[in-house]
Amino acid sequence: MIKTVIIEDEYNALNTLCKLLQYTQKEVDIVAKISTVNDAILFLKNNSVDLVFLDIELIGGNAFSILDALDKVSFKIIFTTAYTDFAIKAIRVEAIDYLLKPIDSDELTKAVDRFKTSFRKDKAYDSLLTKAVNNDMRETKKTLLIKTTQEQHVLVIDDIIRCQSDGSYTTFYTADKKIMSARNLKYYESMLNDTAFIRVHQSHLINSNYIDTMALNTIVLKDGEKVPVSSRKKSAIKQFLSEL
Repeated sequence: MIKTVIIEDEYNALNTLCKLLQYTQKEVDIVAKISTVNDAILFLKNNSVDLVFLDIELIGGNAFSILDALDKVSFKIIFTTAYTDFAIKAIRVEAIDYLLKPIDSDELTKAVDRFKTSFRKDKAYDSLLTKAVNNDMRETKKTLLIKTTQEQHVLVIDDIIRCQSDGSYTTFYTADKKIMSARNLKYYESMLNDTAFIRVHQSHLINSNYIDTMALNTIVLKDGEKVPVSSRKKSAIKQFLSEL
């Protein structure tokens, strides 16, 4: 549904517009009817809407004083007025349309159709933007910054075979590197929580993609390393592996 507000101080004009929308635009949901500038500013500052039908001359000022009072205009506007004097200003605020009273049903339908086209484009853009941001976030998660006592290393998460606890330190193992971090294993376990890593022992966090075989109390990794398995974690490990 299209969340719609009508800002109009003439009762007959308001009533006519409401009926036209109800009869011809089933997707339009009128969430508020407002007659004064101050009430309009208050409502629009505190509510998210898609479309505003906005009369220009209102109680307490005009339509442009409402728009000037808002930090951001995130909705589309269709002006409704008996005056032609404000058309240029309407263009400057990128209004969808400028309907003259009495409002013609066909002109109203055309205006709402123009809104729908613009609305769909905005939604598609927002969707693409969200996907891009999410992709960037996923890309960020593919690497891990490891701070040692002397320097910093950036490891590709998929290249990490296992992490081993050594008291308050953690040693990372890749195919060609061994790096000791000054942070404990629990810290990295939380960072790798949504990846293929699983805690198999109090001292061991492993990348499940590198598991070769699993025996009674031991996991053998593809690099030949044998990692002990805690008896308390066996059921959780089996559940984790079954979901991969």
